Amino acid sequence: MDSYFGPEMQMRIPVECPALRPFRHLVFLAAIGLCAGGCPNTTGGPTGALPSETARVAIQSQCAQNVITCTRSFPTAVASVTARQSQTVTPTDEGFVVNTGVYGPAVVQLRGSDSEPGLNATRLAFSWSSGATDTDPCTVMPGTEFSTEADPAVLLEPGLHYIRLTVTNDNILGRLESEQCGVLGENIPAFHFVEVEVDVRY
Repeated sequence: MDSYFGPEMQMRIPVECPALRPFRHLVFLAAIGLCAGGCPNTTGGPTGALPSETARVAIQSQCAQNVITCTRSFPTAVASVTARQSQTVTPTDEGFVVNTGVYGPAVVQLRGSDSEPGLNATRLAFSWSSGATDTDPCTVMPGTEFSTEADPAVLLEPGLHYIRLTVTNDNILGRLESEQCGVLGENIPAFHFVEVEVDVRY
């Protein structure tokens, strides 16, 4: 038996070591204990914990700022946090406080599947990112993308995180006029984002 518990554990029990065979179950139980707060999916997402950020105000989308005329064809991004084992999640005006019950980085379960695709849309794509710094209402560029799943689990360091969910549908919009940012041309897919503050605590 060659047991491997993921890159965050780096535990192996060689089959050629008979002296360790009686203790394999203890190593397995130890691994379960270390993952009490939930282990990330090692098939995707970041390989390390996302660093905390300096406190700021979450950036609003262009729709929320009324920079562009958003119609029912636009999707609506809805981001939330779901408590994992041994965790509690408390909604706040800014986002969510996650008490992980563990010291150090912890896996946080994000949920974006409550997002609405928009009128007549048939597909909805997800992009989760963090670390955005662009507050220009004409661009509001995202930070570093860490997942394209609807409901990803992400490893976060303790502290404040500004997590953005951008959703894109397959609608092709007409011309959307904007006094501040000009006119968005035709054949531009609709997108919308929401950014929430996630406060990770022990």
